Order: sequence, then C-alpha cells, then structure tokens
Amino acid sequence: MSSLISVIMSVYNEKPQWLKESIESILNQSYKNIEFIIVIDNPLNKKAIDLINNYALKDKRVKLFINDKNMGLVYSLNRGLKNANGDYIARMDADDISHLNRLEKQLKYIKEENLDLIGSNINLFNENGVFFTTDKLLTHKYIKKLLAKGTIGIVHPTFFAKRELFDKLGAYANSLHTEDKELLARAICNNFRVGNIKDILLNCRYNNQSITKTNAIYVDRVGRYITKVFKDCLMSGKYNFDEKYIKELKVSKKEIENYNKKQLLINEAKAQLNKKNYLKFIYLLLKAIISSKTVFSTIKVNIYLKIYRVLEQIEIRKSL
Repeated sequence: MSSLISVIMSVYNEKPQWLKESIESILNQSYKNIEFIIVIDNPLNKKAIDLINNYALKDKRVKLFINDKNMGLVYSLNRGLKNANGDYIARMDADDISHLNRLEKQLKYIKEENLDLIGSNINLFNENGVFFTTDKLLTHKYIKKLLAKGTIGIVHPTFFAKRELFDKLGAYANSLHTEDKELLARAICNNFRVGNIKDILLNCRYNNQSITKTNAIYVDRVGRYITKVFKDCLMSGKYNFDEKYIKELKVSKKEIENYNKKQLLINEAKAQLNKKNYLKFIYLLLKAIISSKTVFSTIKVNIYLKIYRVLEQIEIRKSL
C-alpha cells in the first residue's frame, strides 16, 4: 500500500479565492493517498469555515479543526500534527499554490536520497505574476553550513518530512515567527538529514502584510538567537533553545521603524537588480546600509550562499 501523506494547513483571514486555489492545488495532486488537515485559527471566519466544510463534504480526505480562539500559527500547526496519521508530513500555506506533482516528486526524492526533511524551490508571485524564482542549496552539508551562517535554507511551506522526525523532536517550538528555522536547527542537531529537491514545486504568494513581514525585526532577532544556539550545538553536541529568550525580548518602536525601512529598501534594491538596473540597485543598497547596520550581515550571508552554491555544484558534478 502507498504511503499516507498528511498535509497540514493553518487558515486565518486569507482571501476566499486564495484559499480556494490553495486547497484545490492539494486536492488535485497527482499523488492521491493524502489526508488534508486544515486548522482554522479564527473561529469568526465563517466564509473560510463554510468553504472548507463544502470541500470536506465532497472529499473525505479533508479534515477540519477549528480553534476556540486565535491561538497563532505554531499552536495550529501542532494541533494539525497531533491529528496527523500520515507516514509523511507536508506543510502548506493557505495563500500558496502547490504544483500538481509536488507531493509525488517530494515523496520519491526523500526516499531515493534517504533524507528526513526536504523542501523545494519556489516561484514568488503577486498580483502581477511571478517576479522571482529561488535557487536553493540542495544538500545537507551546505544547508547545514548556511544555517550556521544565519539563514534557513529550506522554504517552510515546502517542508516535507518523515513522521519519525516529529515523533522524535516533538512539536514546533514557540519561537516567535521563526518556528521553521528552529525546527530545522533542532532536526540537524539531532542528526536528521535534510535537503532540497531542485524542482520548483510551489508558487508562494508574496504579501507585504503577512505576519512574517510585519514582524520582520522579531524574525531577525530570534533568528540570530537560533543561529547562536545552533552554532553552540555544533560545538558541544547539545541543543539548548530556551523559550525564555522569546518572552524577555524587547524591541523599541524606533528600532521597528528603522528595520522596516531597511527591509523596504532591500526589497526595492532586489527588484532593481532583477531588472538589471545596477546603478539604482547600488544606490538603494547604500541607503539600506546607512539606515541599518544589520545590512552588512545580510550581505555577508548572501556572499556565503553564492560560494556554497558553487562548491556544492562542483561536488555534485564530481559525484555523477
């Protein structure tokens, strides 16, 4: 019998059309042996509840759970995990669109490469269409190296993992919008092997008002803490993530304003680079550097990423 895949999605206030496209991209997968666990994190969102109930009436693979009140993404994902029966766990966001062969390809890849958690490349899109396609590192060795430099190398909505990983590690931690990075760090520190399939398997909707974007400074601060914990683990073999750090984290209004200004400038600079407007790219990058010291660490990480990509490709070619 084919492996059961549990797809876990949390829904809050996504637009009904976005939600519909997202749900149908999973229900229409080429791989059919799935259960689709959807957790509503806003019990007042009647439109979403009615929409999902209609799908559940037509397709028994859909399982709906409704939180009594808004509990946040981590709680909702963990509720989904608790009710999952699959041999494999796949993540999905309520405003993204999975390519129709995503699960089939990820299942085949994780088995063939003997990995425990994988992701894939994605298309970033908005109302104007696709504007960026990722080129992720593929191998455990270099994703691990990149994480030690400060950046997660697997896109969370593309997470696809063996059930055993969650059985051993437990649930997502309350790490303040960095639950994906924390889980990946914990997985690697517990000797699970990770990777990315080269294929583009998800269209990820870029939304400036998403929780991650509006809380970017917290993502940065907690992300730095996770990097420190991860590097300490690589040295000592002990992973000591403490949620007390999250509870005691304080950020001023001025710091948030400066960080958000820097983020907007970097995003504009990236857009100009993609358009090959190099002078404008340099101008915007310099403005970002002046507005925030953290830009230097971002630049450094991107340099390491480029170096690791070249080294990885050399090693892959040698192994063929």
